[in-house]
Amino acid sequence: MFSKKALLLTMAALVLALAVAGAAFAATKPAPAKVGASTVGVIDIDEVTMSHPRMKDARQQMAKLAQQKENEAKTAADREKDTAKKAQIMQTKRMELVQEQQKLMEPIFKDCQQAVREVAAKKKLELVLNKAFVLVGGIDITQDVIQQLAKKK
Repeated sequence: MFSKKALLLTMAALVLALAVAGAAFAATKPAPAKVGASTVGVIDIDEVTMSHPRMKDARQQMAKLAQQKENEAKTAADREKDTAKKAQIMQTKRMELVQEQQKLMEPIFKDCQQAVREVAAKKKLELVLNKAFVLVGGIDITQDVIQQLAKKK
């Protein structure tokens, strides 16, 4: 019942969540009045998140959840004759899937945010921005954060 399009929309929602998380990382500490290039870090939050030690398991769990919600939706929709109610069932199951995926990803996002803070403190960075929003400048700490996450495995 869940088409590739529906799964792609779900994945797009997760990518959007990653972008929001990246923006949240950038807002963790206000910038000082004078920010020099050496006090600004940049990070590819998507790469960091995908490199998280628990991400492989999370992706597998998300795939199982997607299959489960698809089966639940199909079973419920097959019992329903009204097409509007069938569509509502499908929408409800998609929303349940997104919520469960967000719950699954929340600890990973928190780990990533903590690792960013730790690396930023070690490097004495005043500000860390998502690399996707920075055209020029900043110290790339992506690999440092990935290494920090690997230590906590």
